[in-house]
This record gives sequence, C-alpha cells and structure tokens, in this order.
Amino acid sequence: MVQTVGFVGWRGMVGSVLMQRMREENDFKSTNPVFFSTSNAGGKPPRWAEGADPLQDAYSVSKIKKMPIIVTMQGEDYTKSIYGPLRNAGWRGIWIDASSALRMNQG
Repeated sequence: MVQTVGFVGWRGMVGSVLMQRMREENDFKSTNPVFFSTSNAGGKPPRWAEGADPLQDAYSVSKIKKMPIIVTMQGEDYTKSIYGPLRNAGWRGIWIDASSALRMNQG
C-alpha cells in the first residue's frame, strides 16, 4: 500500500541524511512523497523524486492538513508555529518530528 507522506525540512542536515537512507532502503517505493518548503514554495522537488509535484508551502495549514502523515526535520520554531494551528484546523494525522518541541507536551 502506497502512503502519502509530507516532508518538511528535507534539505537540511538531518533531513538530507533521512532522505538518503530512505532512498537506500527503497522506502519511497511504498511512499507518495509530498515535499514542503518554508522558503521555496513552487520550486522544483528533489531531482531523485521522480514525478513529485513542485514544492508546497510549509506554512499553509490548508496544504499541510491534506497529509495523513507529516515528517518534519525543520526544527522547533517551525513546529511551534504550525502544529497548534494544524491541530486546531481539525487535522488528526500522524506528526513525526525530529525536534524536541512536542516531547514534553501532555496528550
């Protein structure tokens, strides 16, 4: 089963390592990746992501909300700015975060 997953922060140090490992493990065969950017919405997706759409706006709650799973390596400032509004907009997906911003939250 192919699962749609949104990736934020995939070009940074942590994200680039994750992307490389996912490619090496052929994880993208079972993933429909959607790449988001905080600085280059509308730009080109990674060259290796054959058929991927242009980069989406990582600050657009309406676009992020469409993702059943979000993997973010963007850092705690991003998480603090988007996670609350996303949940308040009714999103009930899975949020996987490299930052520690949410680890101490209850619930």
